Amino acid sequence: MSKAIKLLVSGYEASGKSTLTSQIKDALIINFDRKEYPFLVPHANFKDYRGMNSVTDFINEKIGAYKEKFKKYPKFIVIDTVTQMYAAMAYYNSVKYNGFDIHKQNNLDTAAFNAYIEDILLPNGVSAIIVGHTIINEKTGSHTIPAQGNFAQHGSWSSVVNDSIFIEKSSGKLIVYLKALKLPARTTLKEILGKDTIKVDELKVPMAEFDINKYLDQLTSAKTEAEEYIL
Repeated sequence: MSKAIKLLVSGYEASGKSTLTSQIKDALIINFDRKEYPFLVPHANFKDYRGMNSVTDFINEKIGAYKEKFKKYPKFIVIDTVTQMYAAMAYYNSVKYNGFDIHKQNNLDTAAFNAYIEDILLPNGVSAIIVGHTIINEKTGSHTIPAQGNFAQHGSWSSVVNDSIFIEKSSGKLIVYLKALKLPARTTLKEILGKDTIKVDELKVPMAEFDINKYLDQLTSAKTEAEEYIL
């Protein structure tokens, strides 16, 4: 069985998400932001959205380029950011389609992208790190990643992952939340939460002390252990 995992990394704009994910070893960054990627790690800048196939074909092409250059496949694909990818998708569909067909196509494209992760990347041992910007829901006070239609109603990108971390700047310091009630932050790692997992409402650590590679190794090991019980 595949050891690949999914992790959502979210926070406000310029909160350190790209800084953190640029530290992931054996990763290929797919940069959807309109600016050039600033870190000296393997990356590819996606700029021309022409339907969801243009995204998945681009990722496949760059995986091949990574393999050719480094003589191995990447262990992680980092989508930075899924917010900008979704915005490009929504704009393209708003121009190409009309009325309800716009929302229908948004839902179809979002489902296609999630299927690509689940059916292509993960079974082939490539983990997916989904990076997203968050906004605050004024009614509930909770943080969400912008989306539309059925996908937004069902929890947006938080609904397609088991583990997610949230980065916040507080008193001039960057804080990584591993679990928080009103933030898109939760973890399945029992060794981090301890025995009374239900009683732990919030778990956070300064980003300067957070080892993203160690955390990913722990998630991978936990998934491998859990899959031993699948019949």
